[in-house]
Amino acid sequence: MNLYIYIPPLSAHPSSCFKGLMFGEIRRYWMQNNPSKFLEILLKFIQRLQDRGHSLQALTPLLTQAAVTLDSATWNPPSKESKDINSLYIHWKFHPEGIQRSDIQQIYKNMLQQHLEYDNARVAISRPKNLRDCLTKAKLTLPPDVNIQTLIEELSRDKSISHV
Repeated sequence: MNLYIYIPPLSAHPSSCFKGLMFGEIRRYWMQNNPSKFLEILLKFIQRLQDRGHSLQALTPLLTQAAVTLDSATWNPPSKESKDINSLYIHWKFHPEGIQRSDIQQIYKNMLQQHLEYDNARVAISRPKNLRDCLTKAKLTLPPDVNIQTLIEELSRDKSISHV
């Protein structure tokens, strides 16, 4: 039984989602373990992905890219000073057979960049709504007569009284 519900190989997710999962998990394993434990956990991760339906042939290039990236300094988050303030953000809904992020960036570079005053373009991909979004609502709402600040003050008063 596979309790690790990773993205299956035939999913309609953007390829960047699976790549992000791979890179993020490998990075986390590396940062939290010594080399021998890392190797043990990495082998389990690869086995779990194979149990989910991924082939080792498809995983190998991503594992290699992750290893190269792990060896380089690109794993470090960008500093606040290097953050691009002058970026154009393009929000796009993903479709497996639609235009890809790299194509949008190439169109921007070839046709629009010379006419706009942005340093670069970033494409933010979102997924369309699906049945789960409609059927399972996870949003928690407070009743209209409840004030969260009042609750916090009452709880802190109750704690101070119980410690006396």
